[in-house]
Amino acid sequence: MSDMKERLRKRVTELTDIIGVSGYEWDVAKYIYHQLKDHVDSIEQMPNGTIVAIKKGAHPGPRVMVTAHMDEVGYEVKSISPKGFLFFDAIGGATTACLPGRRVLVKGDKGVVKGVVGVRAGHLLTPEQMAKPQTVGQSYVDIFVESREEAEALGIRAGAQIVPESPCTPVGPDGDYMVTRAADCRALCAVIMETMLELKAEEIHGEVCAVFNILEETTIKAIAAPVARYKPLYGLFLDTIPCGDVPDCDFEKELPVGLKRGPVILRSQMMSASFLRAGSHPKLVAALQEAAAKTGAKHQEFAFNGAGYITDAVGGVYGGEGMAVVTMALPRRFSHSPVEVFHMNDICDTQKIVERFLKTEVDLTMV
Repeated sequence: MSDMKERLRKRVTELTDIIGVSGYEWDVAKYIYHQLKDHVDSIEQMPNGTIVAIKKGAHPGPRVMVTAHMDEVGYEVKSISPKGFLFFDAIGGATTACLPGRRVLVKGDKGVVKGVVGVRAGHLLTPEQMAKPQTVGQSYVDIFVESREEAEALGIRAGAQIVPESPCTPVGPDGDYMVTRAADCRALCAVIMETMLELKAEEIHGEVCAVFNILEETTIKAIAAPVARYKPLYGLFLDTIPCGDVPDCDFEKELPVGLKRGPVILRSQMMSASFLRAGSHPKLVAALQEAAAKTGAKHQEFAFNGAGYITDAVGGVYGGEGMAVVTMALPRRFSHSPVEVFHMNDICDTQKIVERFLKTEVDLTMV
């Protein structure tokens, strides 16, 4: 497992180094495609950017989907001032309170340009202004040029992506805590990639269809396209989940999810504001529980309703011909911020459960 731990650490580091704000997943997709193309039976990039890789088994069985999303929350340039400052909008549910005064990376047509999010000088702030957080609408990025033309010469135009400069960094006494932007959901893309490299035909019943999806941070509808095209019987949806093991959360009552306790099998999920909801199929939940028991991996279980949390499983259960779904999530602190934190033990346990699950043919019969 130490070998797999280092493989996963390296893979997450490489994936989070790529900029791919929701709707602009192309560079992430390119990386995944070229890393997997020589190790699977087939791989394609759908016209919308989604990557689908398939491994065929030596035994008869169903087509099973395993999926995670490639996109990340972030920001997008909407206009450039005559003096070269960038005005922008938030994309997805980025934690905007973390933004003022941060170093950022701006990805334009000619590559990445470094910048900072400006803040009004503290000496000029009124008491009322000091009491309120700076909003995205009040913010701008300084890329250290003196005109719009100079910014455009660097390849920066409307639509350029902006992300916090926050490289994946090992921290803590043993270096197994990882701090990064975009752990959601590049960490689970890494799990799927390494699992696809591990799986052998003689271990698979049917086909494993690995989907690296788009636009999850802004809609859960994009998963409908690969579901309709490939028609899996059931799917394992991987994502991240917030942690309640911090001072600003009631662990027992509000969110009993913590680091170093293993991935979370989600019994159900619902976005309270929209009433979008999905329940995990009982047979798939049981298969994940069995996979954890047989591999010795830790796991947690939770029903996440009445909050602002759903995954692509919601889009999956509504799509295609009625696939069964189950979600398993990697715990991480400080979601949608530049300093998302996860632990290597949890990602390793996630990979062990995923690999074992994909080697198991699940009978979905309930009647």
